[in-house]
Formats: sequence, C-alpha cells, structure tokens
Amino acid sequence: MKQRTIGDILQDERLAHRFSLLELAKRTRIRQEYLEALESNQFAKLPAATFVKGYIKNYAQLFGFDPQPVLAILRRDYKESLKGKLVPREFISTVLKKRHRTKPMRYAVWIIVLVFMTISSYIAVQWWRLQQPPTISVSFPQQFEQVGSELVVSGKTNVSAQLMINGQPVALQADGSFEHEVVMQTEGLKSIEIQATDEQGRTSTVVRQVQVSF
Repeated sequence: MKQRTIGDILQDERLAHRFSLLELAKRTRIRQEYLEALESNQFAKLPAATFVKGYIKNYAQLFGFDPQPVLAILRRDYKESLKGKLVPREFISTVLKKRHRTKPMRYAVWIIVLVFMTISSYIAVQWWRLQQPPTISVSFPQQFEQVGSELVVSGKTNVSAQLMINGQPVALQADGSFEHEVVMQTEGLKSIEIQATDEQGRTSTVVRQVQVSF
C-alpha cells in the first residue's frame, strides 16, 4: 500500500473543504505556485524549510487539523540541506553511497598511477644509464700530483669495460677496480691517459697530469 505523502494529505484537506488553489492562496497569502509545488511534493521549487513548515501550519489552522503528524512525515522523508532547503533523505543516502564508493576507487586510481610513474621512472633511469659511456674513477694520481719515475695508477671502472692506460691494456679486478704501474722516462709535467670502452664502443677518457721529478 502506497504511503500518503505530505502533498496528498494537504490536497485532500483542501479538496474536502472545497477550496481551489486560487482561493487558498488568497486566504493564506501564499503564492499559488508554492501551493501547487507543496501539494505535488516538489520541494525543490519551494523556499527554505522554515517557510514550508509555516505553509503546513497555515493549512492546519485554516482547515482545523493537527499539523504535527504532517510535520513528522516531513522530518521522516526530508532533511534540510546546508542552504536550508528540503532534500529527500533517499537522495542524500544515494549521494553518500556514491561518495563512499568513489573514494576507494579514487585511491585505487592514485595508487595505480603512482606505481606506473615509479616503474616508468626506474625504466627511464636504467635506460639513461645504459646509454652512458663507462665511468672512470681515478684514486691515484690526483691532478698535478708530484710523483717519482715509477707510480701505480689505481681506480675503478665498469666491470665489462676494456681499460687502457697510456695505450696499454689493463686487467680489471672482479669489482672493476684496477692498478697499473707506469714508468716515467723523463722529468717534468707529464700526462697519463686512462680510457675505458664498453661493449657498444662507447668510450670515456680521464687525463691526469702529474709533475715527475727523480
């Protein structure tokens, strides 16, 4: 059985007293379009909830019935919005449910985006590293260091690189480190060239200038 709405109750009272909407508007000084909206339960067309409650009390005063049961139905079926307008409780529940469903979905999307960006960044960094020539780190000698006629050039490079010092091939240790003895024939400012070449033919070169004195 269909429950009677507020509009049904108010319309039945008006018709029982043989009032037209125009006559009711004149007696209550309520705009006719508001009365039509009230009796058709179109609360979105009505002003704030306070006025709607006043309209119901005007009906009750004019037609001689207790307004409290009607106001109770109003509280049961409708709730005031932040702007003071009456909104169906079913509508509010639906909106809240949608919001609750949306939040987990939004979080899931953000997590997927974050994971995708992390993986993409990692791949980009690895690709960039693969495009770079082998690195060379020289521990000794430092630039313009004073050395004797014999010195040991030491440092580290990529494990898979081929290393040359002054044109001579140098064997690498398992971790890519190297040590190579260089003999200087004459004194003065001399250059030591350390060159590493990877499997793709990319080459890095470091030149150390040292001051040789016997």
